[in-house]
Amino acid sequence: RGFNDLAQWPVMPWVLRDYCSPVLDLRDPGVYRDLSRPVGALNAERLKLLRERMKQMKESGMPPFLYGTHYSAPGYVLYWLVRAAPAHH
Repeated sequence: RGFNDLAQWPVMPWVLRDYCSPVLDLRDPGVYRDLSRPVGALNAERLKLLRERMKQMKESGMPPFLYGTHYSAPGYVLYWLVRAAPAHH
């Protein structure tokens, strides 16, 4: 892996759910998200919308899918870099 290819940037898994506490106790299970569910299924309302969209795809004859993007797409890396850049000045 190298930083010259945007598709090869390391991806850190989203495992925390506590972004407000001034100090995190990593031994506390309450600071971690529910790892038994994908990130897209953590919010019940969002999951409901995704399932409805998938149902509509099936009905229209399109190949159905639940999530339409991949977490390591170069676009996401660029979006992160643009947001992170001001912190490096």
